[in-house]
Amino acid sequence: MLNRRVKFRPIQEDSSMDRPATSRSFLRLVNPTAHMLRELPTLLKRSPELERVEIDATDLDETWMTFCSGYHELAAAGGVVKDEEGHVLWIQRNGKWDLPKGKLESGESLEEAAVREVEEETGITDLHITGEAFTTFHTYEAGGVVHLKTTFWYPMSHRGNLTPGTPQAVEGITDVTWLKPPFDEGVLSRTFGSIQTVLDELI
Repeated sequence: MLNRRVKFRPIQEDSSMDRPATSRSFLRLVNPTAHMLRELPTLLKRSPELERVEIDATDLDETWMTFCSGYHELAAAGGVVKDEEGHVLWIQRNGKWDLPKGKLESGESLEEAAVREVEEETGITDLHITGEAFTTFHTYEAGGVVHLKTTFWYPMSHRGNLTPGTPQAVEGITDVTWLKPPFDEGVLSRTFGSIQTVLDELI
């Protein structure tokens, strides 16, 4: 399911819904059964051409919980960091442009994990959280197990301007750099769709 979007939408009592639709690149499920939700990761794995899934449900909370039950859940936190002149902190990880983030450690709060991960992955310190987190969800498979990672992205400020960073090589990070919005298409075309959503929300 990497880089493919699964969108959940509530069905209002007074709204009319189209019948479930499919195409080579798009699938819509209306009030899917638990079995359908459990089989969704396998379907996506076998259908690389499928780019987007929409799940419409009368009881969105129950459907979401059923969907999550089919995954091993993980939590991560990171940041969208701006310096004093409005540059945004980016990393390059495994050939992709990305934002710094990582898994929570035992006993950490989300805020503590977000600041720690940015510092570890970039070498940039003097960070300050400036607002509420924006949440994204990401699925992947490792060792035959499908995982659902919830990432909490915090807006952050850094007291400095174009402060040099140090990439955390052990995490596959090869570069730390500051870029001024609007970002070049060469950057956006080599990042993840979820990152663009985070930037739209927090910048």
